[in-house]
Amino acid sequence: MERWIAEFLEYMATQRRAAAGTLRAYRDDLTRFDVFARGRLGGDPRPEDLTPELLAAFAAARSLTKSQRSKRAISARTLGRTLAALRSFLRWLERRGKTTGALRGSLPRVSAPQPLPSAISETPLNELMDRAAATVPDGDVRALRALLAAEWLYGSGLRLGELTGLTWGRYDARRRLARVLGKGSRERVVPVGARAADTLTRYWAALGRTPAPESPLIPGRGGARVSPRTLERDIRAFLGGLGPNAATHPHALRHSFATHLLDRGANLRAVQELLGHQNLGTTQIYTHVTRRRLKAAYARAHPRA
Repeated sequence: MERWIAEFLEYMATQRRAAAGTLRAYRDDLTRFDVFARGRLGGDPRPEDLTPELLAAFAAARSLTKSQRSKRAISARTLGRTLAALRSFLRWLERRGKTTGALRGSLPRVSAPQPLPSAISETPLNELMDRAAATVPDGDVRALRALLAAEWLYGSGLRLGELTGLTWGRYDARRRLARVLGKGSRERVVPVGARAADTLTRYWAALGRTPAPESPLIPGRGGARVSPRTLERDIRAFLGGLGPNAATHPHALRHSFATHLLDRGANLRAVQELLGHQNLGTTQIYTHVTRRRLKAAYARAHPRA
């Protein structure tokens, strides 16, 4: 089974261009299944050894697995991810004539509640960024880097990994457009706000360097691209200025980008393109946040609410 799993992961990496995080999760989940199957079957399992009973037993055992953090059973979302990885692997085996669709169909479906995106309120977020833009000294490289990251994540709806992977060769400063490489190596073009462009200029002036096309937009030590973990730490500290109850993770800025666009009447399809979502359904989760805000505004303002 190890050989088949390795070939499947190679296929996901080269043909499907799965993200590194997706590949890690698939490898972990399929390795768990391989270990479980070995224990049940008493040896190295082959695709033809797989049965609906074995899959059901694995799903049941996985659902009872304790989380390392909470010491409670894993969440429905984690279980669903594991079974989705196994389902993809079985589909890949089917195409090679090693299993049948009935085997894949025997896997249970898990419905996990989808949490609403944690968007930050528009006014305090923009006040924080305006205040930082006006008060951060031109020579404070680290403070400018935090502001720069916040401006680009919120202003263009980028993922943290997309921002750390951006180079100057992918940024058209004249037209203020950036070519972003997203999940699955899919490329999209996003607009860059005037504030984000100005902060980028200030940041590189503070570095005292002239960027080349291959230079990372946000360099770390030695000129290499800054690590996502370092940038996340900067952003969390920056957003900490919003108070103890505000979301401070970098993805909250991407959520805020989408939510605030929809709040102001942006077209859902346009927001989908800007976020780089393959399916419109992924973008529609933000409409729930927008509806909730509209209801709250109605409740506060209408005399008959």
